[in-house]
Amino acid sequence: MITFAPKPNGVPAKPAEESRFDRIRRIAADKHRLTDAGTIRRDLPKTGDKRPM
Repeated sequence: MITFAPKPNGVPAKPAEESRFDRIRRIAADKHRLTDAGTIRRDLPKTGDKRPM
């Protein structure tokens, strides 16, 4: 007859480390956020009518 026993409590699992791709995405998002914060948008210069007379 087969008897089942619960698994013994071993070493508690560490939280999963951040994957390389998650780290790259986070760094890119931080850089993107920093560049957006300091950007001052200017209106395009108004050019004259370039059609020939």
